[in-house]
This record gives sequence, C-alpha cells and structure tokens, in this order.
Amino acid sequence: VKCRGKEMIITIHQPEHLPWLGFFNKISKAEKFVILDNVQFEKNYFQNRNRIIGSNGVQFINVPTKTKGHMHNKLAQTEISTEGVNSKWREKYLRTIQMSYGKHLYFHDVYPVLEEAINTNSELLCDINIAIIKSFADKLDIYPEYVRASELQLIGGKSDLILDICKCLNADVYIAGPSGRDYLNIEHFREARIDVRYNDYHHPIYPQRKTKEFESHLAAMDLFMNHGWIEGKRIMMEGNEGLSKE
Repeated sequence: VKCRGKEMIITIHQPEHLPWLGFFNKISKAEKFVILDNVQFEKNYFQNRNRIIGSNGVQFINVPTKTKGHMHNKLAQTEISTEGVNSKWREKYLRTIQMSYGKHLYFHDVYPVLEEAINTNSELLCDINIAIIKSFADKLDIYPEYVRASELQLIGGKSDLILDICKCLNADVYIAGPSGRDYLNIEHFREARIDVRYNDYHHPIYPQRKTKEFESHLAAMDLFMNHGWIEGKRIMMEGNEGLSKE
C-alpha cells in the first residue's frame, strides 16, 4: 500500500550531453530522476553533442565516441573515442568553450563546473553526461534522487519500460515531456494508479551575448554563461507552464 502523505513524483530522461533548459526544469519537479541509460546509443544525436554559440554563431560541440558496435550498444556502454585525432578531445573541447564563452559575464562561475565534469575519470560517455547534469543541478539547487535505469534490470520499450520503472520505484506521479502524449499508453498507467502529468515548457527569451536574434534551445549552459546560476534559474523557471494532465 502506497503512503499518500507525500506523492512520489518521478521523471525519466536520457542523460543528454549539456542538456537544454527544459531538461533541468523538468527534473526540478521530481523526487526521483531516472537516468534512462539502458536505451540504444544514437550517433550524432543529443546523447553526445549539443548546440552552443561559438565564434561564428550556433555550432555543435561534441564528445567523440567509438563507432564500432554502436548500433548495438546501450548508452550506458558507449565509450568515448580517445584514439588518433581524439587523443586530446578534452583539451579541444574545453578550448572551444573558452573561445566561445570566455568573455561572457559569468564565464568564471560556470566554466570550472563544466571543466571538472568533463575531466571526470571515465571513458564512458554516460559518466561524463551524468557528471555535468548533477553538477549543474547542484548549482541550481535541484536535488532529486538519481537512479540509473540500467541498474533496475528492466526490459521493454517505450511506454512499457516507462511504466515498469514507475512501478519499480513506487511512483504516484510520472512527469512526462510533451512527446509523451504520442506514445504513452495512458490506460496502463491508470490501471497501475500512476498519474501522468506533462511538463509543457515554453523556452524563455533572455539577453544573449554574440547574437543579433535570440537563439533558442541551446545547451542550458548558454543561459548560465550570460546570467549566472541564480538569475539563470529564475529565467529558466519562467518557461514553466505548469504540469498538464491533458
């Protein structure tokens, strides 16, 4: 029997690289954040790269990954490539950040946090991404309990996997992104007495250095480089339309 004194609110998301603002907005509302690392790795997706404003406008910054077997590897197993031209990927990556954001007002507040995460002693992409997510969340005073889906040893796909994770963790509420409307089997959640709510997020516009027109849906780091952690969180939460049941 579930204790209804306090709802157990869970959200689930892949550990994207340098996630966007909606990602942190969503996990700020959950008691537990399940890191969906047991899905297939997708090359050239947001799992190993994201968009920043570089010297010549919007560009991707990426973590090089080993391509052999990537069609079969789970995200948790995906290794970083450190061979050949990628032998000094960390130095190149951090230099790109320095060149892109070195003159931003809050560079010296944000860069050391990212630098420490990138220098995490691991050759697994997931470990780097999770280090960034956790360290950024800490700076934003967001403290969910983190659970790695790979450690739950559940199988299944899409809606069934999400439901099984929720059941395993005794969820009362599951916070989905807007796309959850397209694939979640709501009847099955109702039968399990799990309330599904959608986090509809409208990207806020903020003063942004180095652009003539506002560039939306960049890595959340862009906001924090421009406005710092405290003001950045306030702006981030402005995009909060609330949780919808429809």
